[in-house]
Amino acid sequence: MMLSNALPNSLFLRYIVVLVAAVLVTGCTTLDLVDDDVDTSVDTTSALEQVWNERQTELSSIKYWHLTGRLAVNNGDDAWNLNLDWQQKGDDYQIQINGAFGAGKVKMIGNAHGVLLKDSDDQTFYADTPEMLLYEQTGVFVPVEGLRYWVMGLTSPTQQDKPQLDKKGRLAYLEDANWKVKFKRYTQISGIDLPRKVFLLKNDKELDVRLVVDKWKLGAF
Repeated sequence: MMLSNALPNSLFLRYIVVLVAAVLVTGCTTLDLVDDDVDTSVDTTSALEQVWNERQTELSSIKYWHLTGRLAVNNGDDAWNLNLDWQQKGDDYQIQINGAFGAGKVKMIGNAHGVLLKDSDDQTFYADTPEMLLYEQTGVFVPVEGLRYWVMGLTSPTQQDKPQLDKKGRLAYLEDANWKVKFKRYTQISGIDLPRKVFLLKNDKELDVRLVVDKWKLGAF
């Protein structure tokens, strides 16, 4: 009340607008996670395609990243709720998956040439690709090689069909190697929109995989 009495109404309103704007700008610079739901309405304008092309270039340049999150996997007969810790350094990766309270922890360390898996009993197993190795040792199937790209909001090298973009030029939906991938929500990290919720469906509900990212870290670590 004292402030409104001290200024004419028009100046008071301008002061409030400027003050609110300043608070919003300050808030955006101090928050790491700004969730943004995906608008899946179709937009195929050339301007949108240009935004998508620029996003691909920017995202592809990120070689080092680390995420922690949760996986829900359902094959129709069995279901798992898992914790996920994924570090990617170029082609090298380290993925740790475990159940509640660390139960059944497994760690995979690999690259384009092969992968090693160590289970909770310290037994070690080797394979050429991570998907079948994880499945054979745990019964859980996760499309690791494709998810490496999808979790970054990118298409994989095997992508053939044109993906669907949202109104901001981000991936909204794609189909790749019998997987239907929906990007449900994004979050902003250091000014870059990255997926926060990604839902995957294979062979008409034969396998359902849902990823929720709780924390992102970009750059060397």
